[in-house]
Amino acid sequence: MKKLALMATTAAFVGLSAIAQAAPITIITWAQDTTEKLITANSIGGATTELMGTNVAVTVSGYANGVATPFSAFLNLNATSTGAATLVGGDDVRQAFAGTFTITSGMGGTGINYLSGSFSDIALAGSRVSGPQGGFQASLLATEPSGIVNLTSDQIPAANLQDPSAIGFTFTALSQALDICGTTICHFTASVSGNASASQVAVPAPAGLAFLGLGLLGLAAVRRKVAA
Repeated sequence: MKKLALMATTAAFVGLSAIAQAAPITIITWAQDTTEKLITANSIGGATTELMGTNVAVTVSGYANGVATPFSAFLNLNATSTGAATLVGGDDVRQAFAGTFTITSGMGGTGINYLSGSFSDIALAGSRVSGPQGGFQASLLATEPSGIVNLTSDQIPAANLQDPSAIGFTFTALSQALDICGTTICHFTASVSGNASASQVAVPAPAGLAFLGLGLLGLAAVRRKVAA
């Protein structure tokens, strides 16, 4: 009897798992329109670094809701360091950041909200040596779980913005290599591109529903036998 109940419970659990399983999607991919260095990192008193980009004209090359791409938008980014910068392996510089971003049809975060959000425990990382193709690069990446990423959109349903989620910014053509001034990342300017991803609530699969039904029927049969 116990074995039968266990089998029925397992079937029900597997059925529920099939229904709850999320399918990851890429929400948006974008790149700056020009080669100008429109992202600025300012070191304040050797203790804090503020990272910002204001009304950066970008081209969206991929978008999750089926809107034809490419299309133009504006990126606004504002982030502040939340911990001391560290040197890893002698060449790599890393520092935690928190902040907000908007990708909208109008300047200043106005118009259609293609994707906006807030993040924390995001790592800005780069090297003090140039990359394989020359030049200095860095990345700002947050994922949830591990960090915190909250996403909103006028175009993409909230059900398609579930965890695990991620937001990433790639900074290229840095004016100088990442380095540490005091306890924080030194001043630099850069160009930007990036992408974001999240998971959508899955539509219950027919097989999953069938397995769940079998499991529930099995549990009902067990209860009837126990009652008898």
